[in-house]
Amino acid sequence: MPGSRINGLTVAYTAVGGLVLWSGIAGTSISAAFKGALNGQSPSQLPSTEPISGTAAPAPATGTAAPGNTGAATASAAQNQATAKLLAAPFGWSTGQEWADLVSLWNQESSWNANAVNPASGATGIPQLNPSAHTIPPGWSSPSVQIAWGLSYIASMYGSPSKAWAHEVANGWY
Repeated sequence: MPGSRINGLTVAYTAVGGLVLWSGIAGTSISAAFKGALNGQSPSQLPSTEPISGTAAPAPATGTAAPGNTGAATASAAQNQATAKLLAAPFGWSTGQEWADLVSLWNQESSWNANAVNPASGATGIPQLNPSAHTIPPGWSSPSVQIAWGLSYIASMYGSPSKAWAHEVANGWY
């Protein structure tokens, strides 16, 4: 195509997206998917990640997640958090207080469950999109689509996960 270029950044984003997708298909970690790709394994050949036993500790009342504890109660929640960490990086939210507050926010809203539905409002997915207020984007069943939408929503409505979390704590919703 005239005027089109594929640069190194495009290739890198495509590769990361492929690894995230591959790990989701395999039900395994991104690092296991990466190792599997290097070894020529398909997603069906990778070992599935077992759910983490026990229950997650609730986020501390101060609005920050406990150090080292993301609250991921299942393997799919941990995978969704890994995806969010990648997608939050361009916003500058993949570390520190912003990351901790994003984890706290979506722990409370959906427990990082892509199939979560609020029976009272009809809000759905990881970020709890309310279909009476927002159009559900194509591909909504994909955790990556939900996370990307949620990050954009937080950026446009609150400016940061910390501000969204503060609103959640004060009002019970964001």
